[in-house]
Amino acid sequence: MKELDLSLYLVAGKGSKSEDCFLNTIELALKGGISMLQLREKEASSRAIYELGLKLQRLCMSYKVPFIINDRLDIALALGADGVHLGQDDLELSLARKLLGKEKIIGLSVKTLEQLELCAGADYLGCGAIFQSSTKNSSIIGIDGLKALTQQSTLPIVAIGGLDESNISLLKGTKIAGIALSSAILNADDVYQSTLRLKALAKGVL
Repeated sequence: MKELDLSLYLVAGKGSKSEDCFLNTIELALKGGISMLQLREKEASSRAIYELGLKLQRLCMSYKVPFIINDRLDIALALGADGVHLGQDDLELSLARKLLGKEKIIGLSVKTLEQLELCAGADYLGCGAIFQSSTKNSSIIGIDGLKALTQQSTLPIVAIGGLDESNISLLKGTKIAGIALSSAILNADDVYQSTLRLKALAKGVL
């Protein structure tokens, strides 16, 4: 099993931000201590995702933080990114592993115990939504659902969905390996200070 620091995992999309603003936000989050970055762009063209990915990849390399692409294995391969995060409807895990090779990181989104049985080849699991999220319309598994998954999983689990400074402490005792955030960092008034506080809160529950 790979040694991964999943403690504070930022899932980021540019949204309505300008590119310069977005890149500046990501750098502040890197300075604040995020441990992994995932680029999640659902609407942009392949070329736009690739070009933005190149810039984010350089930033991540300078801070020695792994850079992951959401869903798009083709772009992860083109960039030589550190890995890919797959949903249940994306390319089959075994094929993704064959194409990426053993050294790259593969994350998989999981909501149910049945899905947990089909995660061989992944390096970590993203489980949620724990709470209602403003960035993604997902069904809620809650803390009880999260605990059920962590009790059965042999892979490290990252909790995701609606997590922020107000509720991270509720995850204490769930045996997660990390916390995935989006708007709590991207939309913060002070990204650097917010990231520092979130990192401390995450440390308290891991």
